Amino acid sequence: MSTPNVTEDLDSDTAAQVLALAEDARRADGVAPLSEHTLLRVRHGAPSGSSRFHTAVEDGRVVGFAFVERVEGEPDSGEVVVGPDHRRRGHGTALLRSVRADAGPGGVRVWAHGRTPQAVAVAEAGGWTAVRELHKMRMPLHDIPEDVPGGPWRAPELPEPRLRPETSERVRLRPFTVGQDEEAWLAANARAFADHPEQGQLDLDDLLQREAEDWFDPQGFFLAVTADGKVAAFHWTKVHADGAGLTDGEPVGEVYVVGVDPDWQGTGLGRALTLMGLRHLRDLGLPWVHLYVDGDNTAAVRMYESLGFGMWDTDVMYAPTV
Repeated sequence: MSTPNVTEDLDSDTAAQVLALAEDARRADGVAPLSEHTLLRVRHGAPSGSSRFHTAVEDGRVVGFAFVERVEGEPDSGEVVVGPDHRRRGHGTALLRSVRADAGPGGVRVWAHGRTPQAVAVAEAGGWTAVRELHKMRMPLHDIPEDVPGGPWRAPELPEPRLRPETSERVRLRPFTVGQDEEAWLAANARAFADHPEQGQLDLDDLLQREAEDWFDPQGFFLAVTADGKVAAFHWTKVHADGAGLTDGEPVGEVYVVGVDPDWQGTGLGRALTLMGLRHLRDLGLPWVHLYVDGDNTAAVRMYESLGFGMWDTDVMYAPTV
């Protein structure tokens, strides 16, 4: 075990090794160890001064990796992965020590995706405690027979989305238009997630990177738009070609992000757009849809449960004990 290297960017060879390492861990653990945001930072780089890359190297190869992003006024937020063939050699502990020693003035917190036994053991051994939970919920979009492991599941009814009369007169529901709606969506996203340390920080480069991904489909990105072109609410869906851990490689859907501008809260737009996106994913023939929701957002959890979602798994954020 060696001391991790800490840099503000990655060369192309190191980035490729990190991506391969993350894929190896996903296959071994059944859950992706790095979020989409982190993978985009690995592939495309990060704005100067915004991020730190920690790499554990053994015999010239990357065997462990941590990514940390810095947001003004918030603790650093990070993720850690160690290759399946290099675990229990101290690399996870070394990476946690590295991100803690390198942390900004607000300290650092690290996500453990899927709450795998290995991640929990390393965090607890290092004196890190759980401070936030992100629930993963799932729902069948079509009836799944009992001969499928864990089955049977019956898909709930998805009623046609209807707007209240006073709301329907003020907004129009339509798909996102590339090259036209970016700035309006960014403004609405920033307002909807002003208190969210990750989602609320997305900028135009982040959005364009996602538009360039193979999964991006503007026909599955639904907006409620006012007469003057402002976005009042939105539901961005996503299709995971690899099954996202729900299937053995059969594509599944995701409620990628639902947001409502604070001025439009309580109008029913969030539920209407959620239903619009769910029906879109169902009509694609996908068997499952999943989503992420903060553990303390009880109102959102209840709404999703009322639509037919159930708890599936939980990601845990850890912070070092002071």
